[in-house]
This record gives sequence, C-alpha cells and structure tokens, in this order.
Amino acid sequence: MFKDKVVLVTGAGRNTGRAIAEAFAAQGAIVALNSRKAEDVAREAARLRETYGCTVVEVPADVAKAEEVDTMFATIQQECGRLDVLVNNAILQGVGYSLVDTPHELLHSVFGVNVFGAYYCAQGAARMMLAQGKGAIVNIGSNTAERAIRNRTAYVASKGAIDALTRAMAVELGPQGIRVNCVVAGYINTDRWDVLDPKIAARRRANIPLGQEAGGQDIADVVLFMASDNASKINGARLMVDGGCTIQLFPTDCDG
Repeated sequence: MFKDKVVLVTGAGRNTGRAIAEAFAAQGAIVALNSRKAEDVAREAARLRETYGCTVVEVPADVAKAEEVDTMFATIQQECGRLDVLVNNAILQGVGYSLVDTPHELLHSVFGVNVFGAYYCAQGAARMMLAQGKGAIVNIGSNTAERAIRNRTAYVASKGAIDALTRAMAVELGPQGIRVNCVVAGYINTDRWDVLDPKIAARRRANIPLGQEAGGQDIADVVLFMASDNASKINGARLMVDGGCTIQLFPTDCDG
C-alpha cells in the first residue's frame, strides 16, 4: 500500500512515533525519520534498515524551531524529491504543573513543539504536496482536548489547538488534493507506564470501557488507514482511539 511512498514521521525516536515509523517501514515506505536527538534518529534508522531493508532518510530536528524544520524539508526534497505523507506526532507533555505554577518557558516549549511544530511541518509538507497535487497529513491528537485532566493545562490547550488546526488545514488543502485528518489518542502504553505504580495503572484501565489502553501499534494501524487510499474521501475527521473513554459520563467506580 505504501511501497516507495515517502513518509515523514516526527517524534519517531521512541514510543508511539517509533511504532508508526515501523508500521510504514513494514509496508515498504521510504521513511523520513525525525526526532530532536540525532543519536535517537540514527539508532532507529539502523534498526529499521536492518529489520525491513527499507530506505530511511535521517532528519533530526527540533520541530519547534522553524529554521530546523526548513532544513529538514530541504533534506527530504533533496534525497527523495517528494513527500506523500506527514505524520505530526512529536509532542511535549509538560506533566505535573498546575495552571498557576506553569513556568512561561514550559508553556512556550509545549506550544512550540505541539502546535507551532505541527504548523511548521504542515507548511513544509503542504508546499511539497501542492506541487504533486496529492498528499495526506495525519495529526496525532488527544482526547484531553475534550476531557481535561489536572496539572497539564498547557498540554490540554495545545491538543485543542491541534483539533482546530486539523479542521482549518482540511478546508484549505482539501480542494488541492491534500487530505488532513486527526487520530485522537487516549491512554497509550508508552515507556512512562513502565514506572507507573501498578495501582494507578489498574485504576486507569478501569476507566477504559474496553479495559485496556492502546499500544503504539494500535495508533499506527489507524494512522496507516487515514494516510491510505482506503480513506480517500475522509478529510477533516477525528478518529478516536481511546477504548471508549470519551463517550462515557462516569468511570465504573463512579456508577451507582
């Protein structure tokens, strides 16, 4: 399905981004692999080449910095000559700060990666895709955009911005052959779960109607669908992958 398609995945050095990049590599895509740290990019690129024999273009960059994003897209243009899919996955969570205690620097960093980074990358991708007359952009959103959680206000607000950005981009770029959609995640089992108190992990799972959080592969599967021709008439959509968390009014231990 993605044989020889050029796919850029941001934040692909670990966790969900790593799973998304691997899923495209398994499909025969040419993967432009991004992470902020060059050593993470080099490690994952070597792993994908060895496992799948695929072509990987290494594009380390801090997506919050416009000049680094420009360099990243210049490299993709030079190495590949086209871009078929962008997956805006890079995030900064800014965990553990209340609204009143959030440092200005952290607020700027969270929006820098989550919102400005997605915007910069979408600009670069759209410029390449417009020349082709076709492309797909998949933003990774969060159900916190509509179900706020405590002590992560900057992150919640940034993910609300991603929802709005997806809609605006879809309306603007859709007529020119570029589809823009959002895969909305809930709990994802990342390396943060490895150090989670078992009681907290169990409580989180009890809050999910399906009883199990998503893994990186679950998100990757939906991203591949949204980027594929099977979703050729889907534009500006939000596809929820949260086990049913968002649809419920109360978790099970509040029912009565």
